[in-house]
Amino acid sequence: MPNAIMRDGAALHYLSFGRGPDTCVLLHGFAMRAAMWVPLVAPLARRVRFVIPDLRGFGGSHTLPLARSSILDQHADDLHDLLLALDLDDVYLGGLSMGACTALQYQRHYGFDRVRAYLHMDQAPCVLNGADWRHGVLGEAQEDQFAIWLHLMEALENEGRHKPYRELPRVLRKALWRALAQFTEFAFHRRGFVGVAGLSRHELLMRYVAPTENWPIYLDCLRSYMEDDYDWRPSLPRLRVPMTVLIGMQSRIYPAAGQYRIAQYVPHARLVPIDGCGHVVPFEAPLRFLRELERFLAPVPALPRTHVAGQLAA
Repeated sequence: MPNAIMRDGAALHYLSFGRGPDTCVLLHGFAMRAAMWVPLVAPLARRVRFVIPDLRGFGGSHTLPLARSSILDQHADDLHDLLLALDLDDVYLGGLSMGACTALQYQRHYGFDRVRAYLHMDQAPCVLNGADWRHGVLGEAQEDQFAIWLHLMEALENEGRHKPYRELPRVLRKALWRALAQFTEFAFHRRGFVGVAGLSRHELLMRYVAPTENWPIYLDCLRSYMEDDYDWRPSLPRLRVPMTVLIGMQSRIYPAAGQYRIAQYVPHARLVPIDGCGHVVPFEAPLRFLRELERFLAPVPALPRTHVAGQLAA
């Protein structure tokens, strides 16, 4: 399995396949893994090289420890290190959900000096609700759902983060999978997909996608989303590369109304509403996604760039 060495010495797993002069880097969502992109993008691999990392804490990178307390700062650093390690420049970058958050955090800290065009999939420009923003994760249900997650997280933390997963009380293990299953169900709109997502309540089925050797990583992700500053409205106006935004019009994870607001911060962004679709656009609308990805990967004039990534790093 190919790995790239990060600044802290961690070996980040990634997939690399396809051929052609252009490279597309794709970033997966929460509780997903790089391999899930493969059947969705394989038809384009004859003319495009795809580089798809397992973000730290997931898939082949599940056991890697965090060097940053903010999960998205960690993922942004890792993305930067991956591009440097593989000598990737002028790439097409795409992110879904947490992957889109990673891309925006990367742009916030490093700029898009190495990015030719950006594909943003079902992610609001601000995660937490507040007095001036009601379109964050889970919309108006955010406060109630956060309270449920916080109660579960405290119970699991009290058991001890270093306790092996198999030694956690069975009732807490079941509660963890119920919470993950509910989040997965929220991600889909179409009835058949919601039913399949419900299978994630069964631990043996879900542990392939969300392994448990480093189970506290899921708590770290949830806590980071609930506490850290993931508001990209101030940094988005600095995004100058072509941007395409795929919006699941029935998304329950991020209401479509909030995603439309991206145009206020990036006026040149191309917004693509996808009706009858929830949060995980590539999986609920694979043919539409493939068409939009092919359009996104059409030749884009390379812009002259000065590499200032190190100067922009926070």
